[in-house]
Amino acid sequence: MAAEAESTVYNASVIIPHYAGSQVFDCIESVLSCPDRPAEVILIDDASTDGTAYEAAERYPSIRVARNRKNFGFVGACNRGIAEALYQYAVLLNDDAIVEPGWLAACIEALESDPELAAVQPKIVQAADPSRFEYAGAAGGLIDRFGYPYALGRWFETVETDTGQYDAPRDIFWASGVAIALRRSVALEIGALDTTFVMHMEEIDWCWRAWIAGYRVRNLPTARVRHIGAKTLAADSFRKMYLNHRNSFMMVLKNTGTLALFWIVPIRTVLELITFLGALVTGRFRRAAAAITALFGVLGSVRHIRRERRRIATFRRRSDREVARMMYRGSIALRYLFGRSAPVSPAIGSRKNGGAT
Repeated sequence: MAAEAESTVYNASVIIPHYAGSQVFDCIESVLSCPDRPAEVILIDDASTDGTAYEAAERYPSIRVARNRKNFGFVGACNRGIAEALYQYAVLLNDDAIVEPGWLAACIEALESDPELAAVQPKIVQAADPSRFEYAGAAGGLIDRFGYPYALGRWFETVETDTGQYDAPRDIFWASGVAIALRRSVALEIGALDTTFVMHMEEIDWCWRAWIAGYRVRNLPTARVRHIGAKTLAADSFRKMYLNHRNSFMMVLKNTGTLALFWIVPIRTVLELITFLGALVTGRFRRAAAAITALFGVLGSVRHIRRERRRIATFRRRSDREVARMMYRGSIALRYLFGRSAPVSPAIGSRKNGGAT
């Protein structure tokens, strides 16, 4: 078990969703070994069958293990952890992540110092090569007007080396689910993660709702988390590509204002068709199938999207135009296609109201 040295205990619940794999022991060990410790660690075992949850309970008697009787998916496991957390701040941490000392202190101190913050994210680097950003979040998430997410230090398949280029703290549009510290009171106000997403982009959707509700999201580049990544689904799996395409489009339909949908949806649909045709022509048939199938998946979710739009309207405090100021106005997909560099604007971190600078 991790050595329990003198430490500061923070008013936080660290929630580790888990489905099989021994990497969870390294994750728990890193959390318990830090001098900045949470008030509780909850391992949500999503009906894994390899015995790792039972072994974790034996190795680390100070943690709480909650076992799902059936597999509810990553989002379902996260939501159970948020619901069962006993403390003011819920920190979702992937079970293949390794935290470094100071990570939790930075997260909780930032949230406590600024009540407008709904969530914060440490810098996320690769476990195998900590000098490089990790795909799932890097130095903080951004998004374009058409719902395509990217991050400081990563866009599409391009991942940068961390040379300190993003070490100035700033507001971001979304915090990665690899390591996101969120205010539980905000989750009660705007709802937890959307279970229809299953996995992928659920945290982006949640952060989008937080911006709509008048909150902000911020990165914490002085804190670091190392992440293995692509553990649940391989990067080239049909299911992963399908969920990414479908969930991204669903976010747009759920959270964008009604008037803007009239011009955003046609353009987004064309971009999806370009992806489909491009993949077809270049022989990437799995990608092509995922892109076109995702469009039908979106159509099948219309009833849910309509319910969500009505619910979101009940807590909206920012207009669609105000939220759009936090987004890149062009298309990062077209920008990437034509070989241009990743946009890091809008610089949304210097104004309390989230406006671009």
